Amino acid sequence: MTSPIHSLLAELAVRFPERKDVIQGALAAVLAGEHVLLLGPPGTAKSALARAIAQAFGGTYFERLLTKFSTPEELFGAISLKALEQDRFARVVTGKLPEAEFAFVDEVFKANSAILNSLLSLVNERVYHNDGQPQSCPLVTMFGASNELPEGKELEALFDRFLLRFEVGYLLRPGNLKLVLAAPDPVASPFMTMKDLRAAQTEATRVTVSDETIDALIQIRDACKAEGIIASDRRWKRSLKLAQAAAFMAGEMKTSPEDLSILVDSLWREAKDRPKVARLVGKLADPVGAQAAEILDAARETAAKVTALVAGDRKAYIAQA
Repeated sequence: MTSPIHSLLAELAVRFPERKDVIQGALAAVLAGEHVLLLGPPGTAKSALARAIAQAFGGTYFERLLTKFSTPEELFGAISLKALEQDRFARVVTGKLPEAEFAFVDEVFKANSAILNSLLSLVNERVYHNDGQPQSCPLVTMFGASNELPEGKELEALFDRFLLRFEVGYLLRPGNLKLVLAAPDPVASPFMTMKDLRAAQTEATRVTVSDETIDALIQIRDACKAEGIIASDRRWKRSLKLAQAAAFMAGEMKTSPEDLSILVDSLWREAKDRPKVARLVGKLADPVGAQAAEILDAARETAAKVTALVAGDRKAYIAQA
């Protein structure tokens, strides 16, 4: 029997071609209550995907583009004039990030120091301090987007809050571009209510984390460390939530090392390190799949070399082919 999550995955994969891995990871992040970073140039449907997921669950949605001149009012609301009359410094958060269940913040690393501290506590603890009073926030998942990785230590904490990180490029296959160009504007299609989502999140937390999964996670950490790929203890701890979500989406009630394959998009710091992370994670989480991927990559490399020789010398082409 197909679950609403699988139906949603299938529909989004049709609406957003060449994004299946991103969609699958994003839905796992939603189930785990974690955040997603989308790296790529403008015009790659990053905000459209975040908006479609929010609409699918009927969640309240907030969207904002940050610049170096952005102010806290844009994210957290204007100062309440009535509160000022009473010598209080409170914001009117209606319709702003503290009330959102899903959010998309473009150019998220443009957040300045006036925004950063409040943003960190909101995405991590789901708490916004308004006039010194902690306000609980219903945020499920925040999608951050950027054209580039952050620079400067002050942004590292924010970068670390995004448990999954994906590179999103322009469509590669002409057929997929044709489908997107010819498709009508998408209509919101609710698949689940927020109540249903909260229930699914609870079920995902009940998935048993097996000893084999923990042992494999430790081995992956040691292998990554040996290659100079370092992740925070918080990231390793929360990685188990992703494994639970992946197992739940697969219809399992106990994790296995294969569920750690999702960490390929969690552990890299620089995009160039992703293939190395994929190799390390694959060997321990899914050795058969990793071997198949290596064979496929070698075949693609060979095919690319042969194709490049077609326009050259015929004897060299035949010899290389």
